[in-house]
Formats: sequence, structure tokens, C-alpha cells
Amino acid sequence: MTKMENPYIDENVKVSIITVSYNAERTIEQTIKSVLDQTYKNIEYIIIDGASIDLTRQIINKYQSYIDIVISEKDEGLYYAMNKGISYAKGEIIGILNSDDIYTEKAVSKVVEYYQKTNADVIYGSAQWIEQDKEIGIYRCDNIEELWYRMAIPHPATFVKAEVYKKYGGFNTKYQIAADYELMLRLYCNCLKFGHVDEIITYFRTGGTSHQNPKVGMEEAKEIALHYITQCNQKKYYLKKIYNKYYESYFRYFWNDDRQALEKGIGIILDRQSVESIVIWGTGKWGHCMRSIMQNINVKIECFIDNDKSKQHHVVYGMATNSPEFLKDYAGGILVAVSRYADEITEQIRKINSNLFVLTLSDIGKYMRNEGRE
Repeated sequence: MTKMENPYIDENVKVSIITVSYNAERTIEQTIKSVLDQTYKNIEYIIIDGASIDLTRQIINKYQSYIDIVISEKDEGLYYAMNKGISYAKGEIIGILNSDDIYTEKAVSKVVEYYQKTNADVIYGSAQWIEQDKEIGIYRCDNIEELWYRMAIPHPATFVKAEVYKKYGGFNTKYQIAADYELMLRLYCNCLKFGHVDEIITYFRTGGTSHQNPKVGMEEAKEIALHYITQCNQKKYYLKKIYNKYYESYFRYFWNDDRQALEKGIGIILDRQSVESIVIWGTGKWGHCMRSIMQNINVKIECFIDNDKSKQHHVVYGMATNSPEFLKDYAGGILVAVSRYADEITEQIRKINSNLFVLTLSDIGKYMRNEGRE
């Protein structure tokens, strides 16, 4: 398998790529090929398999001569295996690519080029979410400070200096789901230099461990964030965001796993506030989702609201979209169907009309977590 030479960068930096696998016969071949087909040549490839009982090992064997280290033995889980891979790595920088994810062809080349220019301790790019081989969104980070309340950077698109692992340690195996978040926040709190390659370098499949055990992941992420927030200069500001993110995660959980309970919970919330009609702020994914819920529970939708002027005065999902000025004389409730900027939008609404009942996704999640059926 031939790797094309990249004439634009000096390939004297050895990069170790670690893939951890267990019963990954459906996807691991794509993962392996994406590493072997990198345009950057100076790569050490390590596969740590947890003694798979499907065809994973046979697939790995097909490419054995192109892989530097293959270990297949029972282990204690995902993060133990990652730490094992790190212990074998001889590269100057280390990337970890899960057995259901895929690098873009020039991923490593772009990371090394950035590393040589900046000498960053942690380098992260963006990831394209894929579900059943369809692109469904981009996982990216525009503000690294979001780490204070969420796993803001895609771990399969992240590379770390080997010396950083030696000095600050690897993954904390106390955590089943969120050890990658704990590691990134630990490194961030130690004032290491984070660098951003503003390009998609990984295709990231949904349905991994975090999706299979969402409640465990939500609780772990909150615990981690609350542990490290004591080191933040804006503790009060980010503490609110930690809890908003935590409760919003419960909203997402019920949306995915028990929509009937979610609809019932939203109906109870609106009944308690005597809300008979609603305006939905946001015309994205969650705006569309909340429109369907409102219709299912027979709540009248007046319109959509959006700050994006290109969407105003247009029909979206069969409903008119207005500017925020519409709210000045409105007397019903407003549902903020936006995730990332919900706090800022809520403040904007309060300034326009302080008498409105405002409901956010995290408000719904909080109700479902504390009062709704789990």
C-alpha cells in the first residue's frame, strides 16, 4: 500500500496512530485503510484489540504487514486499551482513531504542518458526523473555553504530544464514557497550548459508547466539569453553563429514547404556566423537532422567530418566520429551540418583552431529570 509523498512539509516528525477495537467487523477496515492511505508517510500504526470474537481480527490480519503493532488480548475496557496503546507509541505526537471512525486523506499531513509551525501541545481539527454513511452535521470548536462545560473538541480529530502524556498522564479509567473529556480539561487547566486546524480531518460515526450509555456519560461529564471549574476565573458564568448543558443532555436523551414521555412532560410544563400558544425561536434541527412536538400535543404555534435576517419573512416547515420584534406585543409563551446560544437568546427576549414565559431545552431537560419519568 503506497503512501504519497507530501512535498510541502518536512516528514521528520513520527506520528503514532492508535486504533482500539472490539467486535468492529463492520467498520474497522475503513478505519485501517484511512490510516494506511494517508499522504503523510512517517506514521507508526498501533491496533489494540480487546480479543474480538467476530471477524475483526481476520480483517486486521489482512493488513498486518502495514501495521507496526497489533495486540489482541482481553482488557478492562476502552480507556485501558487507549492507555496501553500510548505506552507502546514511539511517535512525537499521538492520535487516537476509533475503530468506527475515518481520517480524511490529508488529516495527518495537516496536523503535522500545523504542529511544525506552532509546536502546540494539543492539536484538534473538526469532524464530520456521519450516520449510516450520511453526513448529518459538523462537530467543531470555535472557542476552546467551551471545554469548561462540555467536550468541545472531537477526540478522534485530536492529536497530543507524547511528552504531554508522559508528564500529565493518560486517560482516567475511573470514567467509562467521558475520560476523553476529563483528559482534555485536565490538560487545558494545566495551561497547555491548544491549536486548532480549522478543517474537517475525521469522519465521526454516531452510535459509539457515549450513545449506548447516555445517562452514564451525562453524569460523568457533569462530575468532571464541576471538579475542574474551581480553577476557572469565570466560575459563576460557566457553572450555569455546566448545569444548562447537563439538563439539555437529558432533553436529548428523552428525545432519542422516550419521546412519548418527553411530549407528556412538555405538556405538563405548558399547562402549569397556562400557555395556550407558543412561538418557537430557531429554525434549525431543534426548531423542526419542537414544531412536531407542539403539533402532537395540540399546542398552537404562532410562528418561528430567528435572528438570521435571511430567514425572516419566509415560510419554514410550513410556518412563517418573523424577526424578534414580533415579540414586543406577543402575550404567549416562547420556546427557545436553540442549544448553543440559549442563554444569550433568553436575555435578548427578556429585553424585548419581560412578561413572556420562556422555555429552553435545558428547562425541559431539568423537568424530565427531576420530575419526569426516567
